[in-house]
Amino acid sequence: MCVNCMSNAEAAGVAAIAATYFLKPPLHKLLAKVDFAPDPDPVAHDVRTVAFLEALDLDPVGALGAEAVAHAAAWTPDTSWVPFGDRLRSAHPRLAPSIV
Repeated sequence: MCVNCMSNAEAAGVAAIAATYFLKPPLHKLLAKVDFAPDPDPVAHDVRTVAFLEALDLDPVGALGAEAVAHAAAWTPDTSWVPFGDRLRSAHPRLAPSIV
């Protein structure tokens, strides 16, 4: 589809999707460096893909390969990272929301 045939809303949507696709990985790495986000986990994507394919009753080995499926089956989430807000609340108890 050419740009002349697209409305302004469609063009803005395509630009937003493209920007998100290209900016998310470097932004996530930057946030991980300053400890605002956990380090990117390459196996986590395969875990979601394997679960999705199994929910559709499809064989994930055919799509991802036996090695990726084995890594996904053995994967456990990283529980050592604590969200920044939780760290901030534990350091400054007065900032924690009170339950009335």
